[in-house]
Amino acid sequence: MKKKSKHIVILLGSAREDGNSTRLAYAFADAASLAGHAVQSIRVPALDIVPCDGCGECWKPASTPCVLRDDMDSVYPLLRKADMLVFATPLHFFTWSAPLKTLVDRLYCLAPKRRHGLQGLPVALLATAADPRPAAFTGLKATFRLVAGYMQWKILGDVLVPGVAEEGDIARKPRALARAQTLARRLP
Repeated sequence: MKKKSKHIVILLGSAREDGNSTRLAYAFADAASLAGHAVQSIRVPALDIVPCDGCGECWKPASTPCVLRDDMDSVYPLLRKADMLVFATPLHFFTWSAPLKTLVDRLYCLAPKRRHGLQGLPVALLATAADPRPAAFTGLKATFRLVAGYMQWKILGDVLVPGVAEEGDIARKPRALARAQTLARRLP
């Protein structure tokens, strides 16, 4: 039985267009595309997204997902069409990058208790860090698990790569790139 093609949205959190986490995400995307999935990448730092201000308007019955008008207006429809989300980020002070964190905060209006919810989506995390210690990802993994739990997402896996500081260092980590490709090939 052939697997159903998925529409995968990758949220790229790196400010560097060719950064290590972006290259890791592209390894995932290439393998997913070869497996027959449609992949769309969004460079989050290139977007104009203001932080959630906690106004609560999104919790009103007749509200749009969010009353703040910015580039999230074009992102929300893409997220609603997605069959899977992939978060790709460099490690910034032991969590995801600030642009990606701002976008994640704005997903609050898509929580399961809302009519606009994204519950049930499969998600994956791809991250790189200059820090050589695998333990440096502890905060990011905890945050990702908590957000996924709150949003009722299904975590399919992660690829966390320490010790890649300079742009292009990921090329010296072929096993990490292969793990990202394997994760993409194993999608249900």
